[in-house]
Amino acid sequence: MKGIYANLTNMKRLWLISFALLVLSCDDKEETVDCNIKAILKDYTGMDGCKFVLVLENGGVLEMGDFDEEPNFKFNDGMKVSISYEEMRDMASICMVGPIVRIMCMKTI
Repeated sequence: MKGIYANLTNMKRLWLISFALLVLSCDDKEETVDCNIKAILKDYTGMDGCKFVLVLENGGVLEMGDFDEEPNFKFNDGMKVSISYEEMRDMASICMVGPIVRIMCMKTI
């Protein structure tokens, strides 16, 4: 029995050392996203396959695909928001009013 206990203790030590090395190797800097692109939420529900879209200040329209973090507010037609996004290439939708984007940040203005 003593040999099994010694092996368990060594396994625990090995696990703790591995965990400590993993934590120390992680970069402490969080990736920050500038949430500074102004847009207006528009309800395109009446158009085939559409829901809410984002209309940029330059008139461009973006279809929302994925969210890094789901917004903690209810979407309303005409609501002003500040966003950060990345285009999702090789994606298609029925709505087809603009590129589909991954929303990295969205806040109400």
